[in-house]
Amino acid sequence: MGLLLSGTVQAQHKPNVVVFLADDLGTNELSCYGGQNLETPNIDRLANEGVRLTNCFASMSMSVPIRASLYTGLYPQHNGSYQNHKATYAGTKSVVHYMGDLGYRVGRSGKDHPAGQPIVYPFEKIDGFEVECTKSHPAVSTTDSISRFITRDDSQPFCLFVCSINSHMPWDSGDASEFDASKVVLPPNCVDNAKTRSMFCNYLAEIRMLDNEVGMVYKALEDAGKLDSTLFIFLGEQGPQMPFGKWTCYRYGQHSAFIARFPSKIKGGTTSDAIVQYEDILPTLIDFAGGDPVAGLDGESALAVLYGDRPDLRQWAYGMHNNIPEGTAYPIRSIQDKRFKLIENLTPDSAYYEKHMMAAGDNMWNSWVTTAQSSDSAAWLVDRFVHRPAVELYDHQADPWELNNLAGDSRYASKVDSMEAALATWMEETGDRGALLDVEDPDGPQYKEPVAIGSYEEFNTVLRGDLTGNYYLSSDITIPEGTEWVPIGAAGAADGDPGRFSGILDGQGHSIKGLKIAQSGAFKGLFGRMDHGTVRNLNLVDVDITGKAPTGGVTGAMIGASTIEQVSVTGTVKGGTEIGGIAGRVARDATHTGYNTIRNCYVNATVRATNLSTAVASPSCAGGIVAFMHSNASGMVAKLDIENTYFAGSVSSAQTSNISGCAAGMLAFTDNTPNVRMKDVLVLANGITAGTPNYIFCRRLPSNTSLESLDGLYVRDDITLTYAGDAGVGGNISSSITKLPDADFRTRGFYDRTQWDFDSIWTITEGEYPVLTYKADTTTSISSAVKDRRWLWTGRNGISVDLSEGEVATVYDMAGRVLFIIGGKAGRTALPLAHGTYVIRKTARTGKALAKCVI
Repeated sequence: MGLLLSGTVQAQHKPNVVVFLADDLGTNELSCYGGQNLETPNIDRLANEGVRLTNCFASMSMSVPIRASLYTGLYPQHNGSYQNHKATYAGTKSVVHYMGDLGYRVGRSGKDHPAGQPIVYPFEKIDGFEVECTKSHPAVSTTDSISRFITRDDSQPFCLFVCSINSHMPWDSGDASEFDASKVVLPPNCVDNAKTRSMFCNYLAEIRMLDNEVGMVYKALEDAGKLDSTLFIFLGEQGPQMPFGKWTCYRYGQHSAFIARFPSKIKGGTTSDAIVQYEDILPTLIDFAGGDPVAGLDGESALAVLYGDRPDLRQWAYGMHNNIPEGTAYPIRSIQDKRFKLIENLTPDSAYYEKHMMAAGDNMWNSWVTTAQSSDSAAWLVDRFVHRPAVELYDHQADPWELNNLAGDSRYASKVDSMEAALATWMEETGDRGALLDVEDPDGPQYKEPVAIGSYEEFNTVLRGDLTGNYYLSSDITIPEGTEWVPIGAAGAADGDPGRFSGILDGQGHSIKGLKIAQSGAFKGLFGRMDHGTVRNLNLVDVDITGKAPTGGVTGAMIGASTIEQVSVTGTVKGGTEIGGIAGRVARDATHTGYNTIRNCYVNATVRATNLSTAVASPSCAGGIVAFMHSNASGMVAKLDIENTYFAGSVSSAQTSNISGCAAGMLAFTDNTPNVRMKDVLVLANGITAGTPNYIFCRRLPSNTSLESLDGLYVRDDITLTYAGDAGVGGNISSSITKLPDADFRTRGFYDRTQWDFDSIWTITEGEYPVLTYKADTTTSISSAVKDRRWLWTGRNGISVDLSEGEVATVYDMAGRVLFIIGGKAGRTALPLAHGTYVIRKTARTGKALAKCVI
């Protein structure tokens, strides 16, 4: 019978791992990779004692995304870090979890990207190497802490990542005097001038420091007696911060050093031309540690390649680049085999711009621009870096520096076609949305395919299942009689801390009827809380809501630049305090610091606060639109913009004998913040009653006496205000208010003095207040100017689009904002469009334009 070893004993027999990661290193400068400018003896020693891979590539040539891929084994579009400094998706497992499960303690010394995610990347922090990659003149690295880590516990193997900041800009920490600027060998894709040569010497000096650091770690392992029992991997990350290097899909940016030493299994002085990507490294480490392959990872173990048991791993290496936030949008995708590289620039009509490398000032790029004024060769390089064709094809065998684009050569047409097809397949399989990943807020709900909601059951379940989704109503929703509505985001009627809706709900002009809440509690409304969410084109009909602070017709609280537009509320909203016809509270937020917006809305309802507070700091407040606004504090802000909106009905506080009772037609109370803008708002209330009642706003502000911006304030002249004390701050803005007879607001002519849109948003019947115009009030048609209508169709449900497999339809408003995207599946799909004018663009998933029209 065999002996079952304990976990501790088994761990003793597992070898260790050290991964040394450079920063922005041009692999071509290492002498073991053919570099001519300096000898790198420590890195060369690893190559002489191990295996050197010649076809290792970074899928993104920027630090945060490629390190996320290294640590997670996932492509950027799968781990979420597909823009620089974009966080990895919460819940993603990393090397710390996988190797920890296999008995390893996992540490990291040096640069900590991706930073600020201790749950996804719970590395043990090891001192000795600088963390901040842009630090000027950092201290020389030390290995004392590394030595303590690797010798701390012989009963448990270690996995250590040593992350140098060399050779990341600013290139000021080495000794450049070692190099003669007149003799350095510049890459062929460089403009040769004095500035380039001088900066290149500084860059080489940091490669010297990098090589020294590798030697230090090598010696620490040797001194600890751990060298030969440790898989020692050296990685070059991506290329340097130079044109055609970092932040591109060119070889100078994507090609990476990969050297591995483990003498019992890896033959020294060997090379492999197998294609390997950074996504393959985590599976390799898991395999090396004795773990089983992990389902769902994008990479594959390259351990057999390192051991010399397998000549190849991949057919293709894939690459991507999204330029935001490092510059203007410029999405790029690439694919390559051992010889050919194909690059697709998805927006070739744009000019490439990267803010760090190409900013104004005394830098390498601007020296190139200056030299280009008198040098044709420099002008050619500058122009080809800024202005790129849709497709580039390079033969690395004949043209390793990618200076001769073969894409237009008919002899390579079939090669281009086959590589484009393989790239499109990869993008489709990985859910790569092409150019739509290179936008602000790329994970925003507007980029998700809209989900139709056609019944109460769907409304009550689907929205709760994903508070970040993109939804639209395809019919009116009636909540069954006797049903206690639980606000979306809340786990139950008593939940005082509901989840935040950050998605989109487009009512498409439909109504929600029968919304009743009787179990008083905090955060009551259709939604408990909105956080950078959007609700539009919706009627809330005859609501009957009872709650506590905060409670509103649409939402208990608005947070983080949320938007409510073209929404109406009728019925009753009441409760203790912070009771608003639209929102009970505008809360402060540090992430999205823009204005919460209420635009083109109306409330014709009874809004009532029932508390009898006598403390102004905790008022009994009710607002026809919003009741209460937080103060600003420690970078967290509360801002509110109300436009083209009116309140009718009545608003009141039960506290009528003390100034802490506040009621106003628009906004009752701000907690010492003036960040409120109002434009073209109407207070058409039948009554405003409180200790401090006011038409527009009550109190309270800091020392100033006005809100940020007030323009176009109109009220009925028959509203009577009775005060228990002073009139509050709101009394100071009476001179800005225009009072008119109620009948004036019921005529179309009055609104000519405002910015209200009666062409597509509002409609009015003489003698009545205006109401919102929705799709149901209009006919649907496609502009007669559209010449090609074979993929767009009109019908009872509006406009539909025909798409083939892999095609995408993007809908824009006339301001150029993306409203939503539909695609991924072949067939005809209805577009959830309200009345208005839109641009629809049909593209391949790669971003290649196929058709465009205005409807």
